[in-house]
Formats: sequence, structure tokens, C-alpha cells
Amino acid sequence: MILRRAFVFTYPCPRKMREIVKLSLIEKEEPSEIKRIWNEYHLNRPNNVSTVITAHQYDLLLRRTKASPIFIFPLKRKAGHFVLVSQAQEKSNLLTYLEDFKKNPATATPYFVLTLFDELLAKKGIVPVRGDIVDFLIAKPEAELLLKAFLAHYIEGGLYEETVQIFNHDPNNFNHQKYVDNFFNRFSTQ
Repeated sequence: MILRRAFVFTYPCPRKMREIVKLSLIEKEEPSEIKRIWNEYHLNRPNNVSTVITAHQYDLLLRRTKASPIFIFPLKRKAGHFVLVSQAQEKSNLLTYLEDFKKNPATATPYFVLTLFDELLAKKGIVPVRGDIVDFLIAKPEAELLLKAFLAHYIEGGLYEETVQIFNHDPNNFNHQKYVDNFFNRFSTQ
């Protein structure tokens, strides 16, 4: 008799904005006030980071994550660095440890999840973004760096074409060491 164990993945974070805030109240505010409320709410939460992006940035991000759904982000640690791989899944982006991903992408535990909340897009022209640290596998400053780096790599034109697009569509020409060096020169937790 062969026993099979089914793998079931449940998102470790909210997928709808109404699970975080009272949407009917926040919809009454101006976009600048929504941004202030959203970021202030997440500021002192130890396992969350946040920002708000524009409708144009959101559209660009969705198109680019659909076209290039996988990318890597190195994080420095005392003994060097380790790499997280991002996997775009519609409005969520899971970042998992690269070595776990290589063993089995379906069972790799997320370290960090970025979620795009588009409920305010039509009326306010903004999209709150939330990063959830899973089981404190990374520190909050690392999560802040990942949020900033992820958005930069997918929204900034030159950076996207020089890194993410090549990684996904021309991997033989992706220079891993050059990318890591440039990443640490531009993004730092210090």
C-alpha cells in the first residue's frame, strides 16, 4: 500500500483589503490620506511592510510580472548572502529560499509575500501594497529592502530590461555575479 501525502498551500497573509481595514471607511478618504493611514498602520507591525503605488505603476507591474514571473533577490547575512526567488501569482508575489525552490517549487515555504490590493484602483487610482514576513524568517529591515527592490526591478524601465527580462527570457546572458554586486551597491539594509 502506497500512502500519498497531498500538499496544500494556504496563503499566510490576507488576500483582500477588507481583511485588514474597514474598506467602507477608507474609501471616503483622499488618496494621500489613504497612503498615510495605510503606511502608519503597518509601521509598527513587526511582520509587515507597506507602500502605495499609482494606477500606472500597478498596470506596469502586473504586465511585467505576467511576462517575467520569476526573479531573484539576494539578502546579505553575516556569513555572506542567500537568495530568495520571487514567483508572481496574479496579485501576490511569493519569495522563497532559492535552495528550497530548487528542490521542489511546489513545497518551498515563502519567507515573504507581497500582496497588491486593487480594491481602490477604480475610485482612487492607487493600489496599497503589503509585505508579510512569514514566521519571522527575515527581519523587518530585510523586508523593507525586498519591497523597495522588488518594485524597483519591476517598475523602473532600465532596471527591468537589464535584469528581470534577461533572467526570464535570455537566461544564458544573465550575469549572476554582476547582478548581485550591482544589487548590493544599490540596495542596502544599513
